Amino acid sequence: MNRWLFAALILTGGCRQTTEPPVSLVVTLEANRSTAARGDTITFTVNATGNNLVGVVIDFGDQTNDLYATGGASTARVTFKHVFQATGTFTVSAVVTDALVGEKESTTAVVIN
Repeated sequence: MNRWLFAALILTGGCRQTTEPPVSLVVTLEANRSTAARGDTITFTVNATGNNLVGVVIDFGDQTNDLYATGGASTARVTFKHVFQATGTFTVSAVVTDALVGEKESTTAVVIN
């Protein structure tokens, strides 16, 4: 950024911090289906609303996980696809981190036949 523009932003208050209190972190995790056959793909969608979202970590419950950086967004909708190689009931959890208010988790269960 041009240093004159930066100085103008400071003098005019263009980069002021808000005095508003942080909003609550809201996280939901949905699966496109709750029952599937071994080897089928299941799609998981994480929706989050917060202040300064840092990232999403999803644990598929079968000793595998994935992550996605959200870059400071105030809202995020992230889709993960996963193939379960074993049968059973798996608890899938998504943890979203907000730089201002911490972490929040949401879970869902899937049955693999």
